[in-house]
Formats: sequence, structure tokens, C-alpha cells
Amino acid sequence: MSKEELEKIRTKFETKYADNISKGLYDSRDLECMRNEDTFLQTFIRNDIPAEDLLHESFKWRNEIKLRDLTEDSFDRWIWEKGAVFFHSKDKDGHRIMNIVVRHHKKDVQVLPSIKKFFAYAVEQAFLEDSTSRIVVMFDMSETGLANLDMELIKYVITCFKFYYPTFLAYMLIYEMPWIFNAAWKVIKAWLSADAVKFIKFVTKSDVQEYINREELLEHMGGLDKFEYKYPIENGNGDRPIENNHSSSLTNRKKVTFADQDSRLYKSISNDSISLDTNSNATLKKDISNHKTSPKTKKHNRDENSFIGKLLTISPAEELEFTIDDNGKESYDIISLTNTLPYSIAYKVKTTSPEKYRVRPSSGLVRSGSCTEVNVYLQTGYSSTIIKDKFLIMAMEVTDDSAENIGNLWKMVSKENIMEHRLRCIQISSDTDIVDHTDLNLTSDQRLVKISKQLDVLQNNTVILQDRIKWLIRSQFFLFVVIVIMLAVIIICFKDEFDRRYTPCSPSLF
Repeated sequence: MSKEELEKIRTKFETKYADNISKGLYDSRDLECMRNEDTFLQTFIRNDIPAEDLLHESFKWRNEIKLRDLTEDSFDRWIWEKGAVFFHSKDKDGHRIMNIVVRHHKKDVQVLPSIKKFFAYAVEQAFLEDSTSRIVVMFDMSETGLANLDMELIKYVITCFKFYYPTFLAYMLIYEMPWIFNAAWKVIKAWLSADAVKFIKFVTKSDVQEYINREELLEHMGGLDKFEYKYPIENGNGDRPIENNHSSSLTNRKKVTFADQDSRLYKSISNDSISLDTNSNATLKKDISNHKTSPKTKKHNRDENSFIGKLLTISPAEELEFTIDDNGKESYDIISLTNTLPYSIAYKVKTTSPEKYRVRPSSGLVRSGSCTEVNVYLQTGYSSTIIKDKFLIMAMEVTDDSAENIGNLWKMVSKENIMEHRLRCIQISSDTDIVDHTDLNLTSDQRLVKISKQLDVLQNNTVILQDRIKWLIRSQFFLFVVIVIMLAVIIICFKDEFDRRYTPCSPSLF
């Protein structure tokens, strides 16, 4: 990227977040790097999220946890000795491998803040050592159970590489994931875009060497490397995060990008006016309450991916599903639009076949930190012709919330300032959908929270069951010992009685 383009990013950031800078919400050392080091700035350039917004998210987080002031002595010795996170070895492309040994971590809300800081410190030290190359994160899930599952920590790891180190991750390897974690994986997928999911590789002992040479692979994974983590480590060969400072001679870096889809022609939905998001949820709930379709057509609790765009997070990521009712009733699906940015986003929904669908609301505003849901109804008589239909979701930044100004802004805004995402339509069988009616009014984020809580309950029940099994084993062992002792006593007693009764008397002496 040219010097001029980098200066534009700096100017956008300084202008957009001037209030935060004046209030001291960022570390001055981070601001200095952003202003003076081109390669540091380039590590925040992605295709799906504006660089100035990534800088804001990262700088705010770094200042909140005082990342630049953390040292090895900031953490208790047990965190280092446990060896749950350490750098060792490289993959076939030369990427450093961050090993996360999941069996060494147990979910504990009291120590979780320290664990999060330790993970951030480890990534930061690797970033400072060489920010121009990417790393591989290896989740070693061998010998793990539900007691080791921590959804909040997993979400934190994903957030770190999405916002705070947006171009630093090459890919993730999930080694030997137990089948019992399948439900958790479905929740994790919902936090990721369809493209981001492709960067997560599930491997076992039989195929992990597709990514790591046998000489570089740890012995328990079928490799030849006999390395065992021990603390303290006196050498500086990358077996744990090494303290360093920002290098002034940073070079060009590689980056992870999620390519935008090709543009196509779409038609606007007719007879729908622009409405603010404050009315969107009310309209949606009214439509749902008045809709008389079969409960089987309401698929709000299905597992979904989310497309994480530069302006909005859109769920579902790829497909709108319509269940065709035998009685000819309308079918519908819901598009959830979530805004995680610090300003409002205007949206508009278009389709290739406006005569087939009713969309409520088809356009409006999603305020910062909120979620708006768009109801898409398939009208009767079109069930057999939806396979080629597609929907286009358009989004743009706004500074004025009035509906009139938003309408005019859509006419004037340039194409490069509009985020676009496309969904295709599919027809599914009505007998495959089972709906929890308590989820009908929940947003996608609320459903994820509910699933996460259910996993926590399952995890706690599993721990209780494991404790009961241990108690049962101890009880059985104790009972076995008691029975053996009783049998021994009975045998001894019967032996004495047998000897007394049946032992012949000594002959008399005359």
C-alpha cells in the first residue's frame, strides 16, 4: 500500500476518533506506532472491516488491559508452569505455532481474567518479535472433556484475531476434538463468517502431517519432536513468548482477506418505505404474532453461520430457508442485522424476484450495539420457483438519523462506500424442522447466549456425573475389600471348626 493511502487511513482515524484521542482512551505508545510505523499500520488493513475501525477496537482494548505494561512478572508462576499456552515449532510454510493445550485449562470465572491477559501477552510478544509473518494456533484437544470447555475463552480468542490482530493469524488447527464438543462447535460457527470457518482445520493423528512435518511435530501427535514444556525456559528459541519491543525496521506483511462476492443486478422491494430500527422490532413482532403459518415453518432456532462484514454482521450467512406448507400457507425466514460499530448503519434489502416476496422492513437503520431483524415472506404459489432467487443486503454509514436524509443519501453515496452481501433461497422439507416456541422472539445473539448457557449446564452435569462415578468406583472398591475380609474371616473360622471336629484324636498310652 502506498504512503498516500496509509496517510488517508491515519487521517480517517484521527478525524473519526478525535474525541477518544482527546479523552486519553488510547495508549500514547500505540498512537505513536500508528503515526510513524507504516508496517504496523498495514497489519490493520483488511477487506471486510475499515482499518480505522480496527485500530479503534484494538487500541481501546490494549489500553483497557494495559497490554504494553504487562511483563513476565505480571502473572502468577502457576500460569507459566502449567504450560497451557506456549510457542514451539513451525508448520510446513514456516509459520510459528502457538500451542494451546486445552486439557490444562479448567473453566473458572475467578481466574479467567488472568488467563485472558496471559493469552493476549503471549500473542503480543509474538507480534512484537515478528509482525510481518503470521502464526498458526494449534488447539490440542487430546484427553479433554467438558470440564475443559470454556466458551467465553474461545470467543475471546476469536475476537482477538478478528479485531485486535486482524492479519496475524494464518489458520487454526483443532487437533483430536472429542465428539462431545460437536454442539459447542455449532455455537462457535455462528460467531464466524462462512469464509472465516474455512481457516479452521480439524485434524487427527492420521492427517495432521498435512500441515506440519513429522520432524516438527510433537511426539504424542505422531511426530519425532520429543519437546516437553518446562518452566522456566532459559533459551530464546521461541518455546514461550519472548519479550521484545516494536522494531523500527518492519517490512511488508502478509494478510488474511475475505474476498467479496461478485456483484449482480438486484431489484428493489416495492411498496416498502424506510423506517428506523426503533420501529423495526415492533413491526417484526407484529408480523410474527399475526402470521398464521404452521410452527414447523418457523426456523429461528436452527444453527446458523453469520457473515461478519465491515459494517454489519448478517445471519444467516448464505441461505434463506423456506418450508412449503401442505395447506398453501405462507412461509418465511428472518435476516438478523447486528451493528457492532460505534455509529449507526443504514441498510436496504433487495431481491431478484420482488413479485414473490414481502419484506418487513425492507430498509431502515441499525443503531450502534443493536440488532434489527428483517422478516422475509414467500407468497403462496411460488414455492416451485425459488431455487434461483437471491437477496442482496446493502449497508452504509450514516451520521444523520432522519429517514428523509437517509433516502437521499442512498442516491448519492458511491458504490465503494456500500457493503453488499448476498443470500440465496432454498426450499426445505416441512418434516425436518422442530421449533422451540420460546425462541420465536429472540435475536440471534440471544439464542447464542441461550445455547451457551445450556452447554454450561451440560458441562456442570457432566462434572457431577464424573464425581458420582468416582464415588461409585471408590464405594465398589471399599465393598470389595470388606467382602474379601469377611470371606477371609469366615474361611478362618470354618477351618478352625473343621479342624476341631474332624482331626483324629491321638492314641491313648496305657
